[in-house]
Amino acid sequence: MSSQEPSIPVDTEPQDAELYSSWALLILTTLLIITLLSSYLLQIKKIKIIHETVISIFTGMLVGFIIRLTDSHPVQSLVTFKYTYFFNLLLPPIILNSGYELKRQKFFDHFGYILTFAFFGTFVSSLVIAILIYLVVLTGIGGLNMSWVECWIFGSILSSTDPVTIISIFNQLKVEPSLYFIIFGESMLNDSVAIVLFESLHSMVGRELHFSDLLEGSFYFVTSFFGSLTIGVSSGLGAALLLKFTKLAEFPGTEACIITLIAYGTYFFSNAVHMSGIVSLLFCSIILRHYAYDNMSPKSQRSTKYMFGILAQLSENFIFIYLGVTLATKEGETYSAVLIICTLFAILISRSASIFPISSIINFVVKRLKPYQMKPAIPFNYQIMLFWAGLRGAVSFALAMEVTSPNASLMRSTILIIVVITVAVLGGTTQFAMKRFGVKTGVTEDYDDDSDTEFDYTQFRNNESPEEHGNSHLSERGSFSSTNLEEGADRDENWFQNIDDTYLKPIFTKARNSMAVESTSNQAPTPPLLPSPSMFNNRASLEIISDEEDHI
Repeated sequence: MSSQEPSIPVDTEPQDAELYSSWALLILTTLLIITLLSSYLLQIKKIKIIHETVISIFTGMLVGFIIRLTDSHPVQSLVTFKYTYFFNLLLPPIILNSGYELKRQKFFDHFGYILTFAFFGTFVSSLVIAILIYLVVLTGIGGLNMSWVECWIFGSILSSTDPVTIISIFNQLKVEPSLYFIIFGESMLNDSVAIVLFESLHSMVGRELHFSDLLEGSFYFVTSFFGSLTIGVSSGLGAALLLKFTKLAEFPGTEACIITLIAYGTYFFSNAVHMSGIVSLLFCSIILRHYAYDNMSPKSQRSTKYMFGILAQLSENFIFIYLGVTLATKEGETYSAVLIICTLFAILISRSASIFPISSIINFVVKRLKPYQMKPAIPFNYQIMLFWAGLRGAVSFALAMEVTSPNASLMRSTILIIVVITVAVLGGTTQFAMKRFGVKTGVTEDYDDDSDTEFDYTQFRNNESPEEHGNSHLSERGSFSSTNLEEGADRDENWFQNIDDTYLKPIFTKARNSMAVESTSNQAPTPPLLPSPSMFNNRASLEIISDEEDHI
């Protein structure tokens, strides 16, 4: 597919190539600055009807039209969307930060629902889109000529929802945690499922589809997911052991770099062996935060959190700028108004088919298993917001760039239009929908203390090494406490929590196990050699201690 990617003309001089590259990067960087400033203005003015992703797309489109009018083909080719850049440079920071900042307790509380929507919901959505579009082809409306396999490929691409826009909106509005994590998890895993489904179907282009092909595709699908999960978990645990048995904490800069490279290496390795890099990186980052984070020095903890967050924000905005510029500069594409309109209806119907029936099944099963639970597992207003969260994003368009079937151009142009429309319309009306259907916003519930607690570095002793710092800190917060469990659940019901506290945390972190902590809890506390932050009256005092620590 690389032959279809735009590039600088072969006869361009090296000096000219550098000049064109500089102009292209300057244009994209300037657009990024404009978008971030616009986001800042939207936040301080509390304007929520327009989201920054919409501004990114339309700003990119405006500049793209200007580039096209200037007839600067080298620059135009450089700023046009390249799927390899997207998957290798722009997507990983978003996945990494999402897993690293994940409230793990709440996420895994809803993991069964998430897997159900991600697996069955994505498959149902792709199949419904394929059937509806194929029916349009059979009627002859619009002169469309797409095979059944092409229609299903089209459906698999459009079954991928966009986690960036909707999660960004939910973060700003602070929606109910349960709803947030169901949508977050479904969006993240949905992308990997859609990619695996797309790759399975794309290998069948040009030949008849048999039942054995479906079995083969199903086997590949299952092995890909669980293989990717195994790679991610193994990589994260390996990183935790590396930090535990080395003194990398004495070199925070090197330590942070190694953690970052392990995460990226996991993503690239998983893709290289035909697994899902998204799944591997997501679970690797979750494990890194749960185990390896406890073995890091305070500086590495802070630097990785801020670095991953910054890279993710830049990537999120850059992706939609990239799409906007591409929409205006992409040449030689075929457009069909009939296919665009029919696809809009198809994705709405398919999203309904993948949300409401599955939610009803989940509610029925949960009610049978937990008859004492009065509230439905997936309330109706949650179902509406799950439907509303069906935006199509950059993953869909990036997959479309890989299509090599006879109707590839038509599919790319249609998908790009669908992405812009769904982001603008569904993203722009999300807040209205939440108000209309009574979804709580402004919720500040702290449902996983372990995710958000930072080192209190003013407690360190002057004569301790970084490794001792980690040990003294981790003895206090290295493992989950039963008081952090959601809604007062009985500790006996949290079997994995018990295993984690008793066995896994002591193996993979420098923390003492929970029994050791409990055995010392009745002893008189040892007075700190340094005063705690509560003893200070102002921020300046804390900064002085921090500066002194930096020079130890």
